Amino acid sequence: MLDKILQFFKRLIQRILGTPTPPSPPGNTVIRPTLTDAEYESKFMEILEGINAGWSRGDVAGFLIAKRLKDGELAAWLRRFGERLLEAEHDDTAATNAVASLQELAQRLVLLGRIGSGELSEIARQIGREILTRFPLPEVEEEDTKGRVIEAVFVGDGLGGSGEVNRGGGEGAGDESEKV
Repeated sequence: MLDKILQFFKRLIQRILGTPTPPSPPGNTVIRPTLTDAEYESKFMEILEGINAGWSRGDVAGFLIAKRLKDGELAAWLRRFGERLLEAEHDDTAATNAVASLQELAQRLVLLGRIGSGELSEIARQIGREILTRFPLPEVEEEDTKGRVIEAVFVGDGLGGSGEVNRGGGEGAGDESEKV
């Protein structure tokens, strides 16, 4: 009670003297500290792992609620992350496994875009599609396998064990009377 009286006189004196009073935060409001980029990345990678494991839209929403993340905050981080990812220099000599990792990330982003709803899923879908178009996997050609023909000789009807019939290579070739 004494505190309330002191607060009243303090505000009254401040009003008379013209000094502004700082707004007092309500007693039940908890101010959340903002997460670092590394923390956002960690949470987002958890979402992508869950998506890969078969999470539904409700699972993603439940995760966001449980981790006290807002869709808009995570979407803003993802937009920044995607810009940095797309601006990074990836020339044609980039390692195949680096491009493969980007492709895997892009596929998960597109999947999140299909499953989720809201700003986060839309941003994820856009970034995923952009990665897929900008960084395709390089074509891998196998050495000296183009144009190879597998040669096989079929012996008999395939039921014989020793292959004494039709050893000549064609139908009826085993019959000596037909060769004359």
